[in-house]
Amino acid sequence: MARKYLRITEVIKICGVDEEFVLRLEQEKLISPIVRQSMKLYPPDQVDRVRVARLLIEEMGVNLEGAEVALHMREQMIAMQRQFEKLLRVLVEEFKK
Repeated sequence: MARKYLRITEVIKICGVDEEFVLRLEQEKLISPIVRQSMKLYPPDQVDRVRVARLLIEEMGVNLEGAEVALHMREQMIAMQRQFEKLLRVLVEEFKK
């Protein structure tokens, strides 16, 4: 399955932010676009980071540093959930044997 990469104009529209917001997140290393054919593109996980950052900063009043911490914690929680689900699948398979 091919990943869909979005241009900045699409990210702006989807996330309800302006270009300055996206560029600021890039500058602060909170998001990392890829470059293809001299065009910056944003993978779905980075678009999600923009969306969450906007929610934290604009709607919840969290400062940029706080948003960075929250994004990092969110990623750790998602990774832990995936590990738990993987372990659970292994345990279920072992139990079936």
